[in-house]
Amino acid sequence: MIDLQKVFVHQEALSYPLAKRILNHLSIEPQVIDNQEIIREQLCLESDVIGAGKKILVLDVLKKGSFIKPCPCTPAYLGCGYLVINADLNCPLDCSYCILQSYLDDPWLTIFVNQEKIAEELAQLVWRRSSFFRIGTGELADSLALDGLTQRARDLLNVFAAYPRAVLELKTKTTLIDYLPSPSPAPQAVMAWSLNSEEVALREEHGAPPVRERIQAAREAIQKGYRVAFHFDPLIWYPGWEEGYGRVIEELMISIPAKKIAWISLGALRFPPQLKEIIRQRFPNSLCLTQEFIRGKDGKFRLFRPIRLQLYRQIMKYFWSSSSYQQVKYYLCMESPEIWDEIFGQKRRGEKGIAFYLSRPS
Repeated sequence: MIDLQKVFVHQEALSYPLAKRILNHLSIEPQVIDNQEIIREQLCLESDVIGAGKKILVLDVLKKGSFIKPCPCTPAYLGCGYLVINADLNCPLDCSYCILQSYLDDPWLTIFVNQEKIAEELAQLVWRRSSFFRIGTGELADSLALDGLTQRARDLLNVFAAYPRAVLELKTKTTLIDYLPSPSPAPQAVMAWSLNSEEVALREEHGAPPVRERIQAAREAIQKGYRVAFHFDPLIWYPGWEEGYGRVIEELMISIPAKKIAWISLGALRFPPQLKEIIRQRFPNSLCLTQEFIRGKDGKFRLFRPIRLQLYRQIMKYFWSSSSYQQVKYYLCMESPEIWDEIFGQKRRGEKGIAFYLSRPS
């Protein structure tokens, strides 16, 4: 899963227990640094800076700002109150549509090792909140792709065990669940998988395991005692998409009991304009380059509204064909209230809003 060629450690990171744990797992001799200019100098010689960066690991300390932040959602779209823990930056997988290619300043894999600060921030956050809330680590990195080195998932689960109102979501495209403790020390935690049609996964999600294997990993997580969730995001239009997504959803409904699912989200392909040229250079055969887009209220390229509605309606038609799956909580990621109401109706998000609807115990 990880093809590391170089490892750099900031001087101030060396003393942290997580740094020592990671270095003990590595066969590569790390280089201790005071700043990151040496990494930038080496990468500037590469023809594919982003691809080369995925083979470099940097252990660092988060000194400014906080680990926990609100998930970025434009006010023009319907937010779900999600919070994110940015403990790692970047991902060894290489999905063509990944926004991190244009969003992050540096292309290498970064692990912040002063994770004790996460526990401090979480304690303060819980003290300020009186209700359930969702928080996850899968925004700027895959939650499990580096877990073989960090075992951070286990550490976070132990932290969250003390705060049952804080619903931790670990989101991944991998099958790396070996380090997940069984049973979970935090029963409210949710293991989530990003899914797509097999055609899209094969063509766009480079380095990720097949979708069927991800679903199997979800089955194993359930056996370990976890609730699970699924994210069909980004949905991509292509000839035969109805059958492609139908096959994956059929496999999911056969394999995963609806009562074990915390939520399922849908989101159509969208990305900032600057990403399109990066995709063109790195993935010239990507399906992302065959779509017709408009500029949304947030400035991102988005599929035309009729196409998005067609995708959402068909996906939900598949799910709602099962009486048990009709009871699952569904939501749209970064869509307008108008789109939400056309697909689900206002009643489904409840009087207290989407955040309450999703985070409250079933």
